Amino acid sequence: MLNRILSSLAALALLAGPAVAQDFPVAVEHHYGSTTIPSEPQRVVSVGLHEQDFLYALGVSPVGVREWFGDKPFATWSWADDEREALGAEPAIMDGDGINYEWVLAQDPDLIISTYWWLEEEDYARLSAIAPVVASPAGFDAWSAPWQEELRTIDLATSGTTAKADEIIAGFDARYAAVRAEYPELEGMTGTNIYYEEPNFTAWGPNDLASKFLVDLGLVFPPQLAELAEADNRITISPENMSLLEMDVAVWPIGDPANSEQSIIEAMPVYQSLDIAAEGRSVWLDDDNGLAYAAMSWQTPLSLGYLLDILPAQLAAAADGDPATRAE
Repeated sequence: MLNRILSSLAALALLAGPAVAQDFPVAVEHHYGSTTIPSEPQRVVSVGLHEQDFLYALGVSPVGVREWFGDKPFATWSWADDEREALGAEPAIMDGDGINYEWVLAQDPDLIISTYWWLEEEDYARLSAIAPVVASPAGFDAWSAPWQEELRTIDLATSGTTAKADEIIAGFDARYAAVRAEYPELEGMTGTNIYYEEPNFTAWGPNDLASKFLVDLGLVFPPQLAELAEADNRITISPENMSLLEMDVAVWPIGDPANSEQSIIEAMPVYQSLDIAAEGRSVWLDDDNGLAYAAMSWQTPLSLGYLLDILPAQLAAAADGDPATRAE
């Protein structure tokens, strides 16, 4: 009788399919080679700038994360609050510009994620002495890996598969396709993000994640700027060369609404002389609390959803060259 019961249970297990734990150990490729993760991690620490969003999107509750900017509770912006709270995640926070190794050690991690932070080889070695480390995705320069590759890398490291990541990516593919179908006028228009850093203006090259996001919506990165990108992907534009900002639509993420960046820029005679000013082809990405600016900077599976809800209509209104339709 007992043998028949055990046989029946074994058959049911086969019908149910393999458990996630059976996908471990798993080898994850990244910038410094390959890291083998022996079993499903239970205490994940993120030392990169935005990886907590990826973990929450994948249903993983980290025990420690880094504060980037914003000073939000648990270093989490509002677009990720629902996912964090659903997991009951209340991670410890690492502050500061570098990596606090004592802090990392105190979290007792069994996996360290650093997919959006440029680890020096020495840093990688020191962290690896604490726990397995997954660095930035293989084959990409620092900060330039598409979020999809970052998500797959983190999913593989934490679950042993990329099934959840692939599902999320497919959902976004459908959303991008829907936006492009709804706003076909954006297809092929030149445009990118411009930031004011007194006295100059800054754009980031075509490898920047925020630049790639606009390309995913159908825009084309302005070629006159692409050829000016420096080694770190930065493009600095002095006021006397502001004509370089002439494009079909310019996005100005406003980081600090209290400083009235829009008013400062719009009052500049050199800006007033541009077609993007006369034709209302600037999008002032300002929701009065810096959330849109932060979402454009974070570029995660959670912040992108927020941007897709608010930005396409603004782009379309600005790109038609009619100031009367300019979205506020």
